[in-house]
Amino acid sequence: MAPRLLAAALLPAFLVGVGCATGPSGRTPVPPNSQSVQAELGERNIVEAGAEYSRQNAILLADSGDSEALRISPNYWRIRFALPEEGSGNILALNFDELAQRVTGARRLDITPIPITNSALRPSVASPATGGSGFR
Repeated sequence: MAPRLLAAALLPAFLVGVGCATGPSGRTPVPPNSQSVQAELGERNIVEAGAEYSRQNAILLADSGDSEALRISPNYWRIRFALPEEGSGNILALNFDELAQRVTGARRLDITPIPITNSALRPSVASPATGGSGFR
């Protein structure tokens, strides 16, 4: 009688253990695709290398979350960092050679929009909106 009670007591624990080992879908867990993990790690390394370049050249960057890395070709990246001047629209654009592990070009870009004046919104004299034919 004791072995039956022991088996009955251990059966729920055994079933829970089997359920946890296989996961909710019945399949064993699979690690993420190594290619996507490598790409993410490569991008992170490129951004860190760009940030290090800016520190070595006394360029102050905005928060680390304000960066973007874009693979241009297999070993060539374009990295953009926001510069900390509030509302300035200035960014630091770096070209990075992953194979050589060095920055190949750097420049500051101003991406602030050009304000539109009222004269840009007015139709021309030849415009059909002002009674013209549209032709000059």
